Amino acid sequence: MYRKLERKLESWKDNPERASMLLIGARQTGKTYLLTSFGRSSFESMIYIDFEKTPRAREIFDDSLDPDILIPQLEVISGKRFIEGDTLIFLDEIQACPRAITSLKYFTDSPRNIHIIGAGSLLGVALERSDFSFPVGKVITERLYPLDFEEFLMALGKDGLLKMCRDSFLAMAAIPSAVHEELVSLYRSYLVVGGMPKAVSTYVESRSYLPVGEVQKGILSDYRNDIAKYADDSAKVLAQRAFDTIPAQLAKENHKFQYNLIRKGATSTIFGPSIEWLCAAGLTLRCSKVTAPDIPLKAYEDISSFKLYLLDTGLLISLADMPPEIVLNGYGERFMGGVTECYAAASLSADDIPLYYWESSGKAEIDFLLQDGLDVIPVEVKASDHVRSRSLSVYRDGFRPRLSIRLSTRNFGYEDGIASIPLYALWLLSKENIARLPRQESKE
Repeated sequence: MYRKLERKLESWKDNPERASMLLIGARQTGKTYLLTSFGRSSFESMIYIDFEKTPRAREIFDDSLDPDILIPQLEVISGKRFIEGDTLIFLDEIQACPRAITSLKYFTDSPRNIHIIGAGSLLGVALERSDFSFPVGKVITERLYPLDFEEFLMALGKDGLLKMCRDSFLAMAAIPSAVHEELVSLYRSYLVVGGMPKAVSTYVESRSYLPVGEVQKGILSDYRNDIAKYADDSAKVLAQRAFDTIPAQLAKENHKFQYNLIRKGATSTIFGPSIEWLCAAGLTLRCSKVTAPDIPLKAYEDISSFKLYLLDTGLLISLADMPPEIVLNGYGERFMGGVTECYAAASLSADDIPLYYWESSGKAEIDFLLQDGLDVIPVEVKASDHVRSRSLSVYRDGFRPRLSIRLSTRNFGYEDGIASIPLYALWLLSKENIARLPRQESKE
C-alpha cells in the first residue's frame, strides 16, 4: 500500500545535509513495513535491527557511540554490509535502547554519508520521559498515522476519483452527482474499515466487513496488552479505563472529556498522567479548547478542557461494538457525530494540523479551529447533509471570519464566506490547500 510519507522519505534520502530520523507512530500503523520497503527499494542494502527481538544488540551501544565503532558491530549482528551512501540503517523498536536514540546525534555529526532511521511503536512514550536526554537539533521526527481516506482510495485502485475530487476542491465547484454519491458511499466504508494497514488490506482482499472486525478486535487487544506491559504500574488500570470510556465520551451531546464517566469522583489529578500516556503512545488524539479564537491559538489553550478521540474510526466503531450497517446507511446520528469528529481529528492530525476547538458558555461550539496566517478558520463538522447550525452563525456574528468551513455529506460549494466541503475531501485540507481557499474581502 502506498503511503504519502514515502515522498518525505525520498526527499530525506536525497538531502546531503539530512539529520538522522525518528519515525513515531502507534503500533500497527505500518512503520516497519514502510521503512523496510523503503530500504529495499531505495538502497543497495539495509541493516535492520529490532531491539525487542534481538536484545543483545542493545549491548553494542553500552560503550562508545562513535559510528565508526558501531557500524562494524551492526554489520555483524545484521549480516549485512554497510555501503556508504547506499545503505539504510533501520533501528526498529528503538525505544528499547535509549542509548541508540542518543547515538543518532553522532550519526548526524559524522562526516560519513550515513542514512539512519529509528522507529518504535512506543517511541513517543520514551521521548516524553523526564529522565531521557533527546538529541535536540540533531534528529528530525516524522509521525505515521493510519491510512487517510486518500490512501484508502489508492489501496482500492480508485485513483481517478481522487483527481476529480482534487479538481472540484480547487475550483470549489460541485462534483457530478453520481461521483459524489459513490464517494460518500466509499467514505462510509472507510469509517467502518478505518486506516489500520492490516484492516485495509483485509478489506481490499475480501471486500467483507466481518474479517475486518476480527482484525480490529485483535489490534485493540494488542493495545490493551501494551498498556498492561509498558505503562507504569500506577497508570495501567487508569489508562485502560480512560481508553475504554472514549465511545461514551463521544456519545454525549457535548464531546468534552469528562472524568466522571470513567468513575465517580475521578479527577485530572488521578487520570491526567494516564491520558498523557495514551496520547504519547499515539492511541488517542487530544483536541484542546481555546478561550479565544485569536492568533496564535496555542497561546489561548485551556489545558483543563479537551476532547479525546481514538486514532482510527474503525477501531472506535469496533470498541463501541457498533454494527457496521448503522454507519454504512447513515443511521444513529447521535453517535455518528462523535465518529465523524474522530474522522476529522485523525485526518487533520495526519496533515500535522494542531487540534483546537472553541465554545461559548454552552451557547455555541466550533468543532475545530485552523490557523492560517493571520486567519482563524472555524470548521464545523456534520455527519450528514443536515447542515443547519446555530453555533456557526453565533461564531460568524461574533468574530466575522473571512472564511468558514462546513464539512458534511453535501457536495462542494461556496457561498457567503462558507466553503462547503464533503467529508470525503477532508484529506485535501492540508496547510497548503487551506491557503488556496477563497476569503471574503474583509472581516468587517
